[in-house]
Amino acid sequence: MIETDKLAKSKELEWLQIGWAGAENYCREGVLSPNAMLTNASGAYGNAVAEHMVALTMSLASSIQIYFLQQLQHRWELQQRMRVVSGSTVLVYGTGDIGTHYARIMKAMGCSVIGIKRTKKCNSNIFDEQYITEEAEQVIGRADVIAMALPGGEQTRHIVDEAMIGKMKRGVILINAGRGSTIDTNALIDGLQEGIIGGAGLDVFEEEPLKDSPLWEMSNVIITPHAAGKLEDSYNRKKVVELCLDNLYRYTHGMELKHVVNRKLAY
Repeated sequence: MIETDKLAKSKELEWLQIGWAGAENYCREGVLSPNAMLTNASGAYGNAVAEHMVALTMSLASSIQIYFLQQLQHRWELQQRMRVVSGSTVLVYGTGDIGTHYARIMKAMGCSVIGIKRTKKCNSNIFDEQYITEEAEQVIGRADVIAMALPGGEQTRHIVDEAMIGKMKRGVILINAGRGSTIDTNALIDGLQEGIIGGAGLDVFEEEPLKDSPLWEMSNVIITPHAAGKLEDSYNRKKVVELCLDNLYRYTHGMELKHVVNRKLAY
C-alpha cells in the first residue's frame, strides 16, 4: 500500500500504477497532482473475488457456518434455514469484472441473474436482465440473493440503505465483496435483526478492521477480513504483474494506458 501523504509531496509524479482495484484513497483532493495519471489493477481479481462471493452465498444457503460451530461443539442438529440456490433470482450490483464473473458462475448453477449498473450500455450477455442504478428499487424485491461488487466513492456510498433494504424480499441473502461504504451498516444490522435479510456474507466494511459490532455475534452472518482478493495467491500475483508490465510498456512507448481511473468517480 502506497502512503498517500508521501504521494502528496511528489509534485512531479506523472503516473501511478496501483496493484489493486480500489482507488478511492488516491482520488481525494491533494493526494495526486491534477496532471498525474492513475491506473489500477481492475480485471486482475475477478475470478478470486467472484469465487469468494459464491462460497459465501452457498455457505449461507446451506447454513454451513452454523454447522461448523455445531461441529466444534459436537452437536448433531438439523438446521431449518437451508435453501436450494438453483432456480433463484440473483441481483448483482456492479456488472464489471467481479460482478460478471460472479454472475457467470451463478447462471451456470441455474440462477436467473439481474445486473444493476451505472449506465445503460450493455457489456455482457451473461445477465438475463440489466437495469441502471436508478431502476434498482423496481426490481430488488425479486431477488433471492443480492451480491454487491461496487467500487467505493461518493457515487456509491450507502447505495443500500434503510429504504432499499425495506424493499427487499424477506429472507434475502446479501453478499458484499466490493466496498463496505456501499451498505449503511446500521441499516444492515437492523435488516438482519428484523429478518428482512436472512443472511449476510461480508468481506468488506465501512470501518476496517471491524471492531465491536453486533455483526460478530450473529449466526446468520459470515465475516471475512477483506480477504476475497487472495492477494498472496500466485495466480493473482501473475495477473497483476502482467497487467502492470503491459502498462509500463505502454507508458514508455507513448501508448494509451489501460485501466485509467476516473478520479471524479474513483474507478
